[in-house]
Amino acid sequence: MAPPTAQSAVIGAGTARPPVAMRGLGDQTPVERFFSTTTGRIASRIVLVALLLLLWEYAPVARATRFWMSSPSAILGTLWGWLFDGTIWAHLGSTLLVMSEGYVIGCVTGIGLGFLLGFFPRLSRVLAPVLASFYALPKIALAPLFVILLGVDNASKVALVAVTVFFLVLTSTIEGVREVDRDMVSALSLMGATRMEIVRKVLIWAALPWIFTGMRIAVRYAFTATLLAELIAANRGLGFLIELNSGNFNTTGAYAAIVVIIICSVLLTELLSRLESRMSHWTR
Repeated sequence: MAPPTAQSAVIGAGTARPPVAMRGLGDQTPVERFFSTTTGRIASRIVLVALLLLLWEYAPVARATRFWMSSPSAILGTLWGWLFDGTIWAHLGSTLLVMSEGYVIGCVTGIGLGFLLGFFPRLSRVLAPVLASFYALPKIALAPLFVILLGVDNASKVALVAVTVFFLVLTSTIEGVREVDRDMVSALSLMGATRMEIVRKVLIWAALPWIFTGMRIAVRYAFTATLLAELIAANRGLGFLIELNSGNFNTTGAYAAIVVIIICSVLLTELLSRLESRMSHWTR
């Protein structure tokens, strides 16, 4: 008698469950259905973070190691003190002020020059080698020069953020202008439209998705450039707060400042995601 095949074994069993990838929502277990919902995913992430914090808090390590590792309870206590004595608000306000000023300056100049170079290809070809050289330069290398020229106040940090944002927005704007339908531009010119009318009615609207993309990417780089500038030379800001506590071997304070930066990054990313979804719907 021939041995039963795998197919006959499965058919004879009658109770074999299909793989998870092949099962529908009705075939899932209650646990699987829970973790497939938004509430389940959020709950699982909270549980994971709580387990990591508990492991960090109660890990059996030597006293010297605990000094360098700190603990979540000590970090929370430091943050609580900063919230009530105003320390964190002063440094956070300085960082956000520098970032916003540099971001606005970089965006305005980048968009303006991007439209100019996109509309005048000959000028773009002349300036292309110079712009490419500065674009390839790591912008953090300019921080010491800005400190020498502008001092350790906010001006040097704003300049670094503005330069960082400028090249990101400039390149995206140029690409957006170049993607405009040239036949449409030529047709408008033949119908008597002026250059300003073409820019206002065609180029700006066609390049908006590219500009929004460059601005969205530039926000993260602006935040990073602000922190790096504050780490190099500053007397206030979140980067300065990290440097100050690290220099005093206060690991708890350094960790607390990093936690504030993480919270700001998460909120900033969420804000950008919502703005991008709204703008993408608006520009369709």
